[in-house]
Amino acid sequence: MKRIIIISLLLLSVNVISFANNAADEATAAYNKGDFSKAIELLEKEKDSQKAKGVESADLYYNLGNAYFRNNDIDKALLNYERALLLNPGDKDIKHNIEYVSSLTEDKILVADKFFLADWLEALQHCLNANTWATTAIVSFLLLIGCLFLYFFGKNINIKKASFYAGIFLIAVIIFSNVFAFRQKDEIKHRTTAIIMSGAVNVKSSPDINSKDLFILHSGTKVKINKEDRRWLEIEITDGNVGWVQRDALEII
Repeated sequence: MKRIIIISLLLLSVNVISFANNAADEATAAYNKGDFSKAIELLEKEKDSQKAKGVESADLYYNLGNAYFRNNDIDKALLNYERALLLNPGDKDIKHNIEYVSSLTEDKILVADKFFLADWLEALQHCLNANTWATTAIVSFLLLIGCLFLYFFGKNINIKKASFYAGIFLIAVIIFSNVFAFRQKDEIKHRTTAIIMSGAVNVKSSPDINSKDLFILHSGTKVKINKEDRRWLEIEITDGNVGWVQRDALEII
């Protein structure tokens, strides 16, 4: 399923639209005619149909994000872009659109500094999706077997040296690929990020409506969920500040 790409005034790219089924064709036609509400309705039905079968599509979420964006629904656009990115973290178009649409939200929150190696590993992990990392691990394992064969049975000393060092490199690739694949699968299974969907939310010091207000967040802001207490969630924003919001104020990615 290919994507509908936003035709934005400034930054978002254009792509050919082609879907595999009648509902998607209808959504494409509605989108091209500028009937974004109809496109959203059809795409939401397709999403629900896929989820009922235990399937999720990064392209479908991406198309929903585009339709919501064109319908001026920024928070839902970001929600669907983030869901698309969760399934396909290496996609540059998704990242580009998230960056663009996030610039339109009200909250401009700084990012707390992290250890550079942690940032580097996280960026490397999100270069590819879980399935691609798993495939990389399998291919590397097969290549490792070839290197071991050359090392133990090869007669040329240079080939034996090359296969030895290549084997060490492949072992590292196998380890990291498996770790990255596992972590990405875990992120999809246990979703701990969300988008604020209410216009303005008072973040509380404790899970109590009468507790102290710490700060205010607005729709479209992405938060991390730390824990849950009844209908309250403890959230953390990118600058490290923590507080409690009611569950119905946000939607989990």
